Amino acid sequence: MRRTIAAMAVLASLGSAPEEGPLAIKGARIITVSGDEIEAGVLVVRGGKIEGAGRDVEVPWDARTVDAAGKVLVPAFVEAHTFRGMDRPNERMGSVPFVSTFDALNPVDPYFEDCLRQGLGTLHVAPGNETLIGGQSCVVHPGGVTAESMMVARNAFLKISLKPRAGTSRMAHLAALRKELDEVSELLKGAGTAKGGAPDPRREPMERLLKGVTPAFVYCPTASDVHRAIDLADTYKFRMKLVLGRDGWRAAEEIAKRKLEVVLAPELAYWETDEDSHEEVRRNAVLPLWKAGVKFALQSDPSSFGASLLWYQAATAVKHGLPRADALRSVTLWPAEILGLGGRLGSLEKGKDATFALLTGDPLDTQTWVDQVWVLGKPVYERSKDAALRRVLEARK
Repeated sequence: MRRTIAAMAVLASLGSAPEEGPLAIKGARIITVSGDEIEAGVLVVRGGKIEGAGRDVEVPWDARTVDAAGKVLVPAFVEAHTFRGMDRPNERMGSVPFVSTFDALNPVDPYFEDCLRQGLGTLHVAPGNETLIGGQSCVVHPGGVTAESMMVARNAFLKISLKPRAGTSRMAHLAALRKELDEVSELLKGAGTAKGGAPDPRREPMERLLKGVTPAFVYCPTASDVHRAIDLADTYKFRMKLVLGRDGWRAAEEIAKRKLEVVLAPELAYWETDEDSHEEVRRNAVLPLWKAGVKFALQSDPSSFGASLLWYQAATAVKHGLPRADALRSVTLWPAEILGLGGRLGSLEKGKDATFALLTGDPLDTQTWVDQVWVLGKPVYERSKDAALRRVLEARK
């Protein structure tokens, strides 16, 4: 009960009235992501948007100021694909394109509270990977007392998985998917709507997919599934983003050739037995895609403590050879662009949403804390007021 009440207090700020007047954050090292870093810079916010960022930005006379000397200002992190924040990720039925994660969002789920503690400002909540057509996804801010107040984009993508369901072969799984696509395709070629001329809400999400209105997020558990996904997209003429399994890097050239954008598997490096030498070799799941010029987003993993933190994933990618600047882009600007929100989120630029985090140090340093988070220019998290965090820290003393 205490946790729920605390979460409500943290999240309620998004449902409150907007901040009045301009805001100026002064003295921070500003990591814009899209350009050069700015030492001892100024960020000015007005009406939920960034009005300017730089060293010589004029501060409005009536601005509320925040002294951020010695701190670091970054765009709030963007999680490009997660099933957390819902009561369950997968439905029992194999094909449920008509369901939406909007209906399953729980604003007071502790997960959203933890997101703010980690500097996340935007999440793409999608159905899991265990359903053929899992339903429609939503992009949300981790705050608000209702699903509506969290919403950035409702029913943004349709989730499709190429992972065979339990007890089903890959052949049968793909045949069932093609059957669904064929039926809707024939419907569109004919009357264009269900019987009687009235839209069928159960079919409508699939119709939007094949009309090019709604893109798909397609989960490819193996590299060979990438080729299957491309064949499906070519055959049925739909747009898609890929969610890769851990060996998706093997299809890097094909992904780059088709200019596809992807979400990487949480396992950024792993050991496996080489088929030729029969020796254990370390595989790098990041660099082949980066070298091929593929735009990708990193993904967190709830089953692993370190990998459950998106900034930790970025730091791990640097450890395995990814340049630091691109590691930061892979958890800010690139996922925002993959979600179609690059014009609003992911970097600190004039005209973009004022959704950012103020840190005590470098974003990839394990000793750094998230001090504050703003969403659309409104403060939604302050570490000094985080009672749950304080209780945890005091218990460890």
